Amino acid sequence: MTVQTQQYPYPQVIRENGLIDTYKDFAPTHVIPEKTKANEIQLLLNKITSKPDFDPNMKFDASKHIIFKPEYFKSTKTFTLDELNINKTHVPKVTDFGAAFPFPLLSPEAVDMILYESFQPQIIDKYARLPNLATNATRLDFHIGGHAVSDGQFTNSIVNSKEIEDIVSTFFGCPMEHIYNSECAHINASLATTDEKEIEKYPKTEEEIKSLISKQDAGDGDKIPSSLGLHYDSTTVALVIMLDLPEEAVGGQTTIITGDEKTVRVPEPRVGYATMIQGRVLKHLASKPVTNHNRISFVNGYAASGAHTLDNTALTSTKPSVLPRARYDLFYKDWVEYKFKRLEDHLKYVRENVVKDYEEGKGFDQEAFVEKCINIEKYLTKCYDEMECVNNPPYPPPHFKMAYEDLS
Repeated sequence: MTVQTQQYPYPQVIRENGLIDTYKDFAPTHVIPEKTKANEIQLLLNKITSKPDFDPNMKFDASKHIIFKPEYFKSTKTFTLDELNINKTHVPKVTDFGAAFPFPLLSPEAVDMILYESFQPQIIDKYARLPNLATNATRLDFHIGGHAVSDGQFTNSIVNSKEIEDIVSTFFGCPMEHIYNSECAHINASLATTDEKEIEKYPKTEEEIKSLISKQDAGDGDKIPSSLGLHYDSTTVALVIMLDLPEEAVGGQTTIITGDEKTVRVPEPRVGYATMIQGRVLKHLASKPVTNHNRISFVNGYAASGAHTLDNTALTSTKPSVLPRARYDLFYKDWVEYKFKRLEDHLKYVRENVVKDYEEGKGFDQEAFVEKCINIEKYLTKCYDEMECVNNPPYPPPHFKMAYEDLS
Protein backbone atom coordinates (compact mmCIF):
# COMPACT_ATOMS: atom_id res chain seq x y z
CA MET A 1 0.00 0.00 0.00
CA THR A 2 1.33 3.43 -0.96
CA VAL A 3 0.38 6.39 1.15
CA GLN A 4 -0.14 9.58 -0.85
CA THR A 5 1.18 12.61 0.98
CA GLN A 6 -0.55 15.95 0.57
CA GLN A 7 1.32 18.42 -1.61
CA TYR A 8 1.29 21.76 0.17
CA PRO A 9 1.58 24.98 -1.85
CA TYR A 10 4.50 26.34 0.22
CA PRO A 11 6.61 23.37 1.35
CA GLN A 12 9.78 25.46 1.62
CA VAL A 13 10.62 28.36 3.91
CA ILE A 14 11.94 31.00 1.53
CA ARG A 15 13.96 34.01 2.70
CA GLU A 16 12.66 36.09 -0.21
CA ASN A 17 9.19 35.70 1.29
CA GLY A 18 10.32 37.54 4.41
CA LEU A 19 10.90 34.31 6.31
CA ILE A 20 13.96 32.96 8.12
CA ASP A 21 15.10 29.80 6.37
CA THR A 22 17.40 28.78 9.25
CA TYR A 23 14.57 28.76 11.79
CA LYS A 24 15.22 25.15 12.86
CA ASP A 25 18.79 26.12 13.77
CA PHE A 26 17.59 29.08 15.85
CA ALA A 27 18.38 31.74 13.25
CA PRO A 28 22.20 32.01 13.56
CA THR A 29 22.06 34.99 11.18
CA HIS A 30 20.12 36.94 13.82
CA VAL A 31 22.34 36.58 16.89
CA ILE A 32 22.94 39.65 19.05
CA PRO A 33 26.23 41.34 18.00
CA GLU A 34 29.16 41.15 20.41
CA LYS A 35 29.38 44.95 20.33
CA THR A 36 25.85 45.24 21.70
CA LYS A 37 26.46 42.64 24.40
CA ALA A 38 29.77 44.14 25.53
CA ASN A 39 28.61 47.75 25.54
CA GLU A 40 24.90 48.57 25.81
CA ILE A 41 23.68 45.36 27.48
CA GLN A 42 26.55 45.34 29.99
CA LEU A 43 25.87 49.03 30.73
CA LEU A 44 22.25 48.15 31.53
CA LEU A 45 23.28 45.32 33.88
CA ASN A 46 25.84 47.53 35.61
CA LYS A 47 23.19 50.19 36.21
CA ILE A 48 20.93 47.65 37.89
CA THR A 49 23.53 45.87 40.02
CA SER A 50 25.06 49.15 41.21
CA LYS A 51 21.86 50.12 43.03
CA PRO A 52 22.53 49.88 46.82
CA ASP A 53 19.41 47.84 47.60
CA PHE A 54 19.51 45.50 44.61
CA ASP A 55 19.22 41.82 45.58
CA PRO A 56 19.79 39.32 42.72
CA ASN A 57 18.19 36.58 44.84
CA MET A 58 14.97 38.45 45.61
CA LYS A 59 11.80 36.32 45.55
CA PHE A 60 8.51 37.49 44.09
CA ASP A 61 6.02 38.86 46.62
CA ALA A 62 2.73 40.00 45.11
CA SER A 63 1.96 42.24 48.09
CA LYS A 64 5.16 44.21 47.46
CA HIS A 65 5.82 43.91 43.76
CA ILE A 66 2.32 44.43 42.32
CA ILE A 67 1.34 48.05 42.94
CA PHE A 68 -2.06 48.03 41.19
CA LYS A 69 -4.98 49.32 43.28
CA PRO A 70 -8.70 48.54 42.72
CA GLU A 71 -9.48 52.21 42.07
CA TYR A 72 -7.34 52.05 38.92
CA PHE A 73 -10.13 50.13 37.19
CA LYS A 74 -12.14 53.36 37.26
CA SER A 75 -9.34 55.88 36.80
CA THR A 76 -7.68 54.12 33.82
CA LYS A 77 -8.84 55.34 30.41
CA THR A 78 -10.11 52.42 28.33
CA PHE A 79 -11.55 52.16 24.83
CA THR A 80 -14.01 49.77 23.28
CA LEU A 81 -13.54 48.63 19.69
CA ASP A 82 -16.53 50.80 18.76
CA GLU A 83 -14.87 53.85 20.31
CA LEU A 84 -11.81 53.10 18.18
CA ASN A 85 -14.13 52.96 15.12
CA ILE A 86 -13.27 49.31 14.51
CA ASN A 87 -16.37 47.67 13.07
CA LYS A 88 -14.78 44.89 11.00
CA THR A 89 -12.11 42.46 12.21
CA HIS A 90 -10.20 39.67 10.46
CA VAL A 91 -11.23 37.21 13.21
CA PRO A 92 -14.21 37.44 15.58
CA LYS A 93 -13.67 39.66 18.62
CA VAL A 94 -13.85 38.01 22.05
CA THR A 95 -15.27 41.04 23.92
CA ASP A 96 -15.79 44.72 23.06
CA PHE A 97 -12.58 45.72 24.88
CA GLY A 98 -10.15 47.54 22.62
CA ALA A 99 -7.31 49.11 24.61
CA ALA A 100 -6.34 50.55 27.99
CA PHE A 101 -4.06 53.50 28.61
CA PRO A 102 -1.09 52.96 30.98
CA PHE A 103 -1.83 51.98 34.58
CA PRO A 104 0.57 51.25 37.49
CA LEU A 105 1.36 47.55 37.83
CA LEU A 106 4.91 46.62 38.93
CA SER A 107 7.25 48.16 41.51
CA PRO A 108 10.73 49.42 40.51
CA GLU A 109 12.31 46.44 42.31
CA ALA A 110 10.23 44.00 40.25
CA VAL A 111 11.18 45.77 37.03
CA ASP A 112 14.88 45.58 37.91
CA MET A 113 14.65 41.85 38.63
CA ILE A 114 12.98 41.09 35.29
CA LEU A 115 15.66 43.07 33.48
CA TYR A 116 18.47 41.48 35.50
CA GLU A 117 17.29 37.92 34.79
CA SER A 118 16.48 38.53 31.14
CA PHE A 119 19.70 40.30 30.12
CA GLN A 120 22.21 37.85 31.58
CA PRO A 121 24.84 36.89 28.95
CA GLN A 122 23.78 33.24 28.86
CA ILE A 123 20.11 34.26 28.38
CA ILE A 124 21.00 36.60 25.51
CA ASP A 125 22.92 33.82 23.76
CA LYS A 126 20.27 31.17 24.36
CA TYR A 127 17.00 33.09 23.90
CA ALA A 128 17.62 36.45 22.17
CA ARG A 129 17.65 37.29 18.47
CA LEU A 130 17.48 40.34 16.21
CA PRO A 131 14.01 40.99 14.77
CA ASN A 132 12.50 39.91 11.49
CA LEU A 133 9.42 42.17 11.67
CA ALA A 134 11.00 45.50 12.51
CA THR A 135 11.16 48.76 10.55
CA ASN A 136 14.58 50.48 10.41
CA ALA A 137 16.04 47.99 12.88
CA THR A 138 19.65 48.21 14.07
CA ARG A 139 22.01 46.04 16.10
CA LEU A 140 20.29 47.47 19.19
CA ASP A 141 16.79 46.13 18.47
CA PHE A 142 16.11 42.56 19.57
CA HIS A 143 13.70 40.15 21.24
CA ILE A 144 14.13 37.74 24.16
CA GLY A 145 11.58 35.02 24.89
CA GLY A 146 10.86 31.53 26.16
CA HIS A 147 13.39 31.89 28.97
CA ALA A 148 11.25 32.39 32.07
CA VAL A 149 10.24 28.81 32.89
CA SER A 150 13.78 27.42 32.92
CA ASP A 151 16.00 30.43 33.51
CA GLY A 152 14.04 33.22 35.19
CA GLN A 153 12.43 32.31 38.50
CA PHE A 154 11.28 35.83 39.39
CA THR A 155 10.14 36.58 35.83
CA ASN A 156 8.19 33.34 35.72
CA SER A 157 6.44 34.23 38.98
CA ILE A 158 5.24 37.48 37.37
CA VAL A 159 3.97 35.56 34.33
CA ASN A 160 2.04 33.14 36.56
CA SER A 161 0.71 35.77 38.93
CA LYS A 162 -2.95 35.18 39.74
CA GLU A 163 -3.22 38.83 40.78
CA ILE A 164 -2.17 40.07 37.33
CA GLU A 165 -4.42 37.50 35.65
CA ASP A 166 -7.38 38.90 37.61
CA ILE A 167 -6.50 42.47 36.59
CA VAL A 168 -6.38 41.49 32.91
CA SER A 169 -9.69 39.60 33.25
CA THR A 170 -11.47 42.56 34.85
CA PHE A 171 -10.34 45.03 32.21
CA PHE A 172 -11.11 42.65 29.36
CA GLY A 173 -14.56 41.66 30.59
CA CYS A 174 -14.20 37.88 30.87
CA PRO A 175 -11.95 35.34 32.64
CA MET A 176 -8.49 35.24 31.08
CA GLU A 177 -5.39 33.07 31.44
CA HIS A 178 -1.77 33.51 30.40
CA ILE A 179 -0.90 31.29 27.48
CA TYR A 180 2.03 29.07 26.54
CA ASN A 181 5.58 29.74 27.73
CA SER A 182 7.02 30.86 24.39
CA GLU A 183 4.46 33.67 24.18
CA CYS A 184 4.97 34.98 27.71
CA ALA A 185 7.91 36.91 29.18
CA HIS A 186 8.63 38.35 25.73
CA ILE A 187 11.20 41.14 26.06
CA ASN A 188 11.01 43.68 23.23
CA ALA A 189 14.17 45.84 23.36
CA SER A 190 15.46 48.92 21.56
CA LEU A 191 18.59 50.18 23.30
CA ALA A 192 20.27 53.57 23.25
CA THR A 193 23.61 53.50 21.48
CA THR A 194 26.93 54.35 23.14
CA ASP A 195 28.62 54.72 19.76
CA GLU A 196 29.38 58.40 19.02
CA LYS A 197 28.95 57.98 15.26
CA GLU A 198 25.54 56.34 15.75
CA ILE A 199 24.49 59.08 18.18
CA GLU A 200 25.04 61.67 15.43
CA LYS A 201 22.12 60.21 13.47
CA TYR A 202 19.55 61.24 16.11
CA PRO A 203 17.74 64.62 16.00
CA LYS A 204 19.36 67.19 18.25
CA THR A 205 16.91 70.03 18.83
CA GLU A 206 13.38 70.00 20.21
CA GLU A 207 12.17 71.35 16.86
CA GLU A 208 13.82 68.47 14.96
CA ILE A 209 12.31 65.92 17.36
CA LYS A 210 8.77 67.34 17.08
CA SER A 211 9.07 67.52 13.30
CA LEU A 212 10.11 63.86 13.07
CA ILE A 213 7.29 62.66 15.33
CA SER A 214 4.72 64.69 13.39
CA LYS A 215 5.99 63.33 10.08
CA GLN A 216 5.73 59.75 11.35
CA ASP A 217 2.21 60.18 12.72
CA ALA A 218 0.94 61.85 9.55
CA GLY A 219 2.29 59.11 7.29
CA ASP A 220 1.90 55.38 6.79
CA GLY A 221 1.91 53.55 10.15
CA ASP A 222 3.82 50.71 8.51
CA LYS A 223 6.78 53.07 8.00
CA ILE A 224 7.16 54.19 11.62
CA PRO A 225 10.53 52.94 12.94
CA SER A 226 9.74 50.07 15.26
CA SER A 227 11.20 47.02 16.96
CA LEU A 228 8.01 45.18 16.03
CA GLY A 229 6.36 46.40 12.82
CA LEU A 230 2.68 46.88 11.97
CA HIS A 231 0.86 43.64 12.81
CA TYR A 232 -1.95 41.82 14.52
CA ASP A 233 -1.01 39.72 17.53
CA SER A 234 -1.36 35.96 17.43
CA THR A 235 -2.71 36.07 20.98
CA THR A 236 -6.06 37.41 22.17
CA VAL A 237 -4.69 40.08 24.49
CA ALA A 238 -1.25 41.61 24.89
CA LEU A 239 -0.29 42.99 28.29
CA VAL A 240 2.65 45.34 27.68
CA ILE A 241 4.65 46.38 30.76
CA MET A 242 7.29 49.09 30.34
CA LEU A 243 10.65 48.14 31.86
CA ASP A 244 12.76 51.03 30.60
CA LEU A 245 11.78 54.30 28.92
CA PRO A 246 13.35 57.44 30.42
CA GLU A 247 11.03 60.40 31.04
CA GLU A 248 13.06 62.52 28.63
CA ALA A 249 12.62 59.99 25.80
CA VAL A 250 10.34 61.00 22.93
CA GLY A 251 8.42 58.24 21.17
CA GLY A 252 8.53 54.55 22.05
CA GLN A 253 4.83 54.09 22.67
CA THR A 254 2.58 51.28 21.57
CA THR A 255 0.98 52.74 18.45
CA ILE A 256 -2.45 51.57 17.32
CA ILE A 257 -4.30 51.99 14.04
CA THR A 258 -7.93 52.97 14.51
CA GLY A 259 -10.84 51.91 12.33
CA ASP A 260 -10.53 55.09 10.25
CA GLU A 261 -6.86 54.18 9.61
CA LYS A 262 -5.47 56.92 11.85
CA THR A 263 -2.27 56.45 13.83
CA VAL A 264 -2.75 56.89 17.58
CA ARG A 265 0.07 56.59 20.09
CA VAL A 266 -0.85 55.29 23.52
CA PRO A 267 0.45 57.91 26.02
CA GLU A 268 4.07 57.37 27.01
CA PRO A 269 4.02 54.87 29.89
CA ARG A 270 6.17 55.25 32.96
CA VAL A 271 8.40 52.39 34.04
CA GLY A 272 6.34 49.67 35.73
CA TYR A 273 3.14 50.81 34.01
CA ALA A 274 1.17 48.48 31.75
CA THR A 275 -1.07 48.86 28.74
CA MET A 276 -3.51 46.33 27.30
CA ILE A 277 -4.88 45.77 23.81
CA GLN A 278 -7.05 43.14 22.16
CA GLY A 279 -4.16 42.55 19.80
CA ARG A 280 -5.78 39.74 17.84
CA VAL A 281 -8.14 42.26 16.22
CA LEU A 282 -6.39 45.60 16.80
CA LYS A 283 -3.65 46.55 14.32
CA HIS A 284 -0.63 48.07 16.08
CA LEU A 285 3.15 48.35 16.36
CA ALA A 286 5.84 48.94 18.99
CA SER A 287 7.45 52.23 17.97
CA LYS A 288 11.07 53.12 18.76
CA PRO A 289 12.05 56.36 20.49
CA VAL A 290 13.16 59.06 18.05
CA THR A 291 15.67 60.12 20.68
CA ASN A 292 18.66 58.04 21.81
CA HIS A 293 17.04 56.27 24.75
CA ASN A 294 16.24 52.73 25.84
CA ARG A 295 12.78 51.33 25.19
CA ILE A 296 12.33 47.89 26.79
CA SER A 297 8.92 46.30 27.22
CA PHE A 298 7.73 43.05 28.78
CA VAL A 299 4.89 41.46 26.80
CA ASN A 300 2.64 38.67 27.97
CA GLY A 301 -0.11 36.96 25.99
CA TYR A 302 -3.53 36.10 27.40
CA ALA A 303 -6.56 34.21 26.09
CA ALA A 304 -10.10 33.64 27.33
CA SER A 305 -10.09 30.80 29.87
CA GLY A 306 -12.52 28.04 30.75
CA ALA A 307 -13.33 24.59 29.37
CA HIS A 308 -16.54 25.92 27.82
CA THR A 309 -14.60 27.88 25.19
CA LEU A 310 -11.62 27.48 22.86
CA ASP A 311 -8.88 30.09 22.52
CA ASN A 312 -8.29 32.03 19.29
CA THR A 313 -4.48 32.05 19.35
CA ALA A 314 -2.65 31.55 16.05
CA LEU A 315 0.86 30.97 14.70
CA THR A 316 0.89 33.86 12.23
CA SER A 317 3.39 36.25 13.81
CA THR A 318 4.91 33.96 16.45
CA LYS A 319 6.12 30.88 14.56
CA PRO A 320 9.92 30.41 14.43
CA SER A 321 10.35 31.27 10.74
CA VAL A 322 8.80 34.70 11.39
CA LEU A 323 9.86 35.56 14.95
CA PRO A 324 13.49 34.46 15.33
CA ARG A 325 13.52 34.46 19.14
CA ALA A 326 11.21 31.41 19.01
CA ARG A 327 13.36 28.30 19.46
CA TYR A 328 11.91 25.68 17.12
CA ASP A 329 11.64 22.59 19.38
CA LEU A 330 10.79 24.60 22.51
CA PHE A 331 8.21 26.73 20.73
CA TYR A 332 6.27 23.83 19.22
CA LYS A 333 6.44 21.81 22.45
CA ASP A 334 4.86 24.78 24.22
CA TRP A 335 2.33 25.31 21.42
CA VAL A 336 1.10 21.70 21.27
CA GLU A 337 1.01 21.36 25.04
CA TYR A 338 -1.16 24.47 25.38
CA LYS A 339 -3.48 23.91 22.41
CA PHE A 340 -4.12 20.23 23.07
CA LYS A 341 -4.73 20.80 26.79
CA ARG A 342 -7.34 23.40 25.86
CA LEU A 343 -8.86 20.94 23.37
CA GLU A 344 -8.85 18.06 25.87
CA ASP A 345 -10.62 20.19 28.49
CA HIS A 346 -13.20 21.35 25.96
CA LEU A 347 -13.90 17.83 24.66
CA LYS A 348 -14.46 16.67 28.23
CA TYR A 349 -16.76 19.64 28.85
CA VAL A 350 -18.87 18.86 25.75
CA ARG A 351 -19.03 15.13 26.55
CA GLU A 352 -20.03 15.67 30.18
CA ASN A 353 -22.72 18.18 29.26
CA VAL A 354 -24.28 15.82 26.71
CA VAL A 355 -24.52 13.16 29.41
CA LYS A 356 -25.77 15.67 31.99
CA ASP A 357 -28.51 16.95 29.68
CA TYR A 358 -29.71 13.40 29.10
CA GLU A 359 -29.76 12.54 32.80
CA GLU A 360 -31.68 15.75 33.55
CA GLY A 361 -34.27 14.92 30.89
CA LYS A 362 -33.29 17.76 28.57
CA GLY A 363 -32.69 15.50 25.57
CA PHE A 364 -30.06 15.80 22.87
CA ASP A 365 -29.69 19.01 20.85
CA GLN A 366 -28.29 17.72 17.56
CA GLU A 367 -27.82 21.13 15.91
CA ALA A 368 -25.93 22.50 18.91
CA PHE A 369 -23.70 19.42 19.04
CA VAL A 370 -22.88 19.65 15.33
CA GLU A 371 -21.97 23.33 15.73
CA LYS A 372 -19.60 22.43 18.57
CA CYS A 373 -18.00 19.70 16.45
CA ILE A 374 -17.49 22.14 13.57
CA ASN A 375 -15.80 24.62 15.92
CA ILE A 376 -13.61 21.83 17.32
CA GLU A 377 -12.65 20.78 13.79
CA LYS A 378 -11.70 24.36 12.91
CA TYR A 379 -9.69 24.64 16.12
CA LEU A 380 -7.74 21.47 15.41
CA THR A 381 -6.99 22.66 11.88
CA LYS A 382 -5.65 25.94 13.28
CA CYS A 383 -3.27 23.93 15.45
CA TYR A 384 -1.25 23.06 12.34
CA ASP A 385 -2.36 24.93 9.23
CA GLU A 386 0.22 27.72 9.64
CA MET A 387 3.18 25.47 10.43
CA GLU A 388 6.20 25.89 8.20
CA CYS A 389 5.76 22.57 6.40
CA VAL A 390 2.18 23.49 5.49
CA ASN A 391 1.82 27.18 4.78
CA ASN A 392 4.58 29.69 4.09
CA PRO A 393 3.30 32.42 1.79
CA PRO A 394 5.07 35.80 1.76
CA TYR A 395 5.14 37.54 5.11
CA PRO A 396 3.52 39.72 6.35
CA PRO A 397 0.12 38.40 5.25
CA PRO A 398 -2.11 40.73 3.19
CA HIS A 399 -4.54 41.53 6.02
CA PHE A 400 -1.73 43.20 8.02
CA LYS A 401 -1.75 46.00 5.43
CA MET A 402 -5.47 46.06 4.64
CA ALA A 403 -7.80 48.78 5.83
CA TYR A 404 -10.26 47.45 8.39
CA GLU A 405 -13.18 48.14 6.09
CA ASP A 406 -11.60 45.98 3.37
CA LEU A 407 -11.46 42.92 5.60
CA SER A 408 -13.79 40.14 4.53
